Amino acid sequence: MSKKKLGQQAEINIGMIGHVDHGKTSLVQTLTGKWADTHSEELKKGISIRLGYADATFYKCDKIKGAEAYNATGKCETGKAVPIRKVSFVDAPGHETLMATMLSGAALMQGAVLVIAANEKCPQPRTAEHLMALSSAGIKNIVVAQNKIDLVDMKRAKESHNEITAFLKKYNYTNTPIVPISANKGVNIDLLIEAIEKEIVTPKIEKKKLMKMYIVRSFDVNKPGTKIENIKGGVIGGSIICGTLKIGDKIEITPGENGKPIETEVISLGVENGMLEEAHAGGLIAVGTTLDPFFTKNDELRGQMIAKPGLLPKPTNLIKLEVHPIERLLEKNEESIKINDYVVLAIGTSTIIGQAIKGSGKNSFEFALRSYCVIEKGQKVAISKREKNGWRLRAYGISK
Repeated sequence: MSKKKLGQQAEINIGMIGHVDHGKTSLVQTLTGKWADTHSEELKKGISIRLGYADATFYKCDKIKGAEAYNATGKCETGKAVPIRKVSFVDAPGHETLMATMLSGAALMQGAVLVIAANEKCPQPRTAEHLMALSSAGIKNIVVAQNKIDLVDMKRAKESHNEITAFLKKYNYTNTPIVPISANKGVNIDLLIEAIEKEIVTPKIEKKKLMKMYIVRSFDVNKPGTKIENIKGGVIGGSIICGTLKIGDKIEITPGENGKPIETEVISLGVENGMLEEAHAGGLIAVGTTLDPFFTKNDELRGQMIAKPGLLPKPTNLIKLEVHPIERLLEKNEESIKINDYVVLAIGTSTIIGQAIKGSGKNSFEFALRSYCVIEKGQKVAISKREKNGWRLRAYGISK
C-alpha cells in the first residue's frame, strides 16, 4: 500500500485584486505556474467568475544580494535557493457584475496585491471599490503591481505612476510600494516578491483559539456510475480563520440546510501538494467528510462556516447592523442605505440579498435576509446596493 504524500500548508492568504482585465490571473500564473480560472465559463469568457486559488513558494538565493535574490521557481544562477515562505493567492474577479464574489473573498485575505494596468487611466471603477473593500475589512498590508509596463513608453509609465500615487494617497494608503511589472513577460517579478515579503507579513497563527473555517468551495468527487460501496463522502474547500482541524474531528456546518446545521466528521485533510494530519490558518484546505455528496455538489455549501458543534451563534435571517457609509464611493448628496432598499451583504464568505426593514437612529438598520446566515457580534459586513450598472459597494456594517 503506497504511503500518502505529506503536503505543506501555505502560511498566508494574499488577495490578487483590481479592475477587470488588468492582469490579475496572468500574474498569479507567473508567480505560481497555475492558471486560476479553471471553471468552464471562465475559460469561455476569459474572466474570473469564482474565487481562484493557487499556491507559490518564495525562495531567496543565498549567494545573490538585493531583489534579484528573490524568485518563485527555486532556481539560482549561483548558490542555493532557500525556501522562505509558502503563500496562497486568492484571485478575485474584477468584473462589475461579480463584485459580491470579490467581497466574499476579502474575508479570507490577510494582505493583497492590487494590480493596476499602466496602459489605462487610474483609477478604474473597480480599482477604487476593491481598495475600499480591503480598507473596510481592515486589510492595510498591500503592494501595488503596476502591470503591462511593456505596453507603454516611459512618459506614460511615469504618468501612470503619478496617478497611482495620487489615488493611494486619497484612500490613505500613503506608504504602499508600487512595483512596475509585466506579468506576461516576467519583468520585475523578483522586485514584486521582495515587496510582498517586506510588506505583507505572516499573521501569528492562533492555534489555541476555537477552530473556525470559511467554506468557499464544495465538491462531489465521485465519477458518474460509481458503485454505492465505492462512493466517497463530500469534500469541502475553504480557509481556517483560527484554531486547528484534525482528522477524526466532529464538525458542524452552519447555517446548514434552511437554518439547520449539518454535523459530520473529518476523514481527510489535503492541500495542493499533498495530505495533512492537522490543518491551521493559511491557504486553501480540502476537507474530506462523511457527508452524502449530494450536499456538497456544485459548491452548494459555499459561504457556510465550520466549527466544533454548538460553538457558533444560531442561524438567523434577521440581522441588526450599525451602518457606516463609504463616503468616497458615494455621489454628492447620495444616501448609502435607506428603508426598503435591497442590498447584498457579504457576511464572511457568503453573499446574501437582504432588505432594510427598520431603522433606529441615523446609522442603525435591521435587514431581512432571503436565506439564513451565521454572524457574530462585532463582525464587519460589506454592503452593496443595486444601481443602473449593477451592484456597487456603498457601506460597511458592524453586527450588533
